[in-house]
Amino acid sequence: MIKPILRYLAYFPANLAFVLLAYLLSPLLAALSLLVGRRLPGILQWFSTLDADLDGGISQRVKGYKPGLTGWDLWWQRMCWICRNPAHGWQSRLLGMPAAGTIIIEQQITEAPKNQWYVMETASGVRFFCFKRDQPLFGGFYLKLWFGWVNKPYDGRNHHYAFQIWPKRS
Repeated sequence: MIKPILRYLAYFPANLAFVLLAYLLSPLLAALSLLVGRRLPGILQWFSTLDADLDGGISQRVKGYKPGLTGWDLWWQRMCWICRNPAHGWQSRLLGMPAAGTIIIEQQITEAPKNQWYVMETASGVRFFCFKRDQPLFGGFYLKLWFGWVNKPYDGRNHHYAFQIWPKRS
């Protein structure tokens, strides 16, 4: 299990830089999307999700994302989507683990607090892990913690690299 952890830590600085770049560029990327449509062109797609367009919050029924917006409201909503899912394309295509032929070797799921631990192996024998925890806070809030590579290949091709610490309301 040491190799996957070392690989994860080695990728961390590049991932952090790209996520920060996504946050910084989000106003420009959202503005560009108003000209080119709901998907960013070419490698700019690395700054957003691959499994959904920039209006993905609507189809996924995420609270606060509304259909039919235009102008500044649409720009704001798309900028928020990029910031909610920063650099997922990068995390999937460049840092991700291939989904084809991947098997779950170990799975542990507990409740109260909710923890999930997975060890997976690619078709070529490379092992990787996923750890998720919902840490209760106060007032119905919890801290969503994700590390490793997401156990589900959301884009159908790769398990994307995950580093997520995010407060959520239950």
